[in-house]
Amino acid sequence: MLEFAIAFIAGALVKTVDWLDDTLKSRHPVKYLLAIFYGIAIGYLISVPQLSAIFLAALAAQILGRKVDTAAHKLGFAAATLSLLAFGFPTIEPLLFLFFMVMALLDEMDYIGRLRPLVEYRPFLKIGSLVPVAWGAWEYFVGIIIFDIGYEMITALTKSREEEAKQSALRARTPRTRNSKP
Repeated sequence: MLEFAIAFIAGALVKTVDWLDDTLKSRHPVKYLLAIFYGIAIGYLISVPQLSAIFLAALAAQILGRKVDTAAHKLGFAAATLSLLAFGFPTIEPLLFLFFMVMALLDEMDYIGRLRPLVEYRPFLKIGSLVPVAWGAWEYFVGIIIFDIGYEMITALTKSREEEAKQSALRARTPRTRNSKP
């Protein structure tokens, strides 16, 4: 059960670093600390035999898809890689790893037109994680869903904060008249 709590935290931290880097363009050093923490968490998840293939595949897809594109995310990747030395690297079923990596790569593609929502929802790895459930390996599905819940929770929180900031900026720019409410 500890691994699922760590998956949730890792998802939340990854999205927080994304938000700090991509949306806020922050230079605050906290993003590097958060990236180290999520890297260690992902390294731990890769060391858990029941989760290793899916989290290693997702990490590999991030590299192959050139999504590790900021200093903070490079630090997170390095922390994940180095933490495997401490946690250990389990034996991974190559076909399952390849399957998950293809699914994760499909999630990383930039779709256009009517397929554009696939960029935001990234459904392929989550759907693909259902395949091993057929032989009783439900941990992949639960692990990636819980990671995604942490990620989406931060997405929702940051979007609501962005909307509040936009509304405040709009109110500040709108001239007030005598009869308008404060």
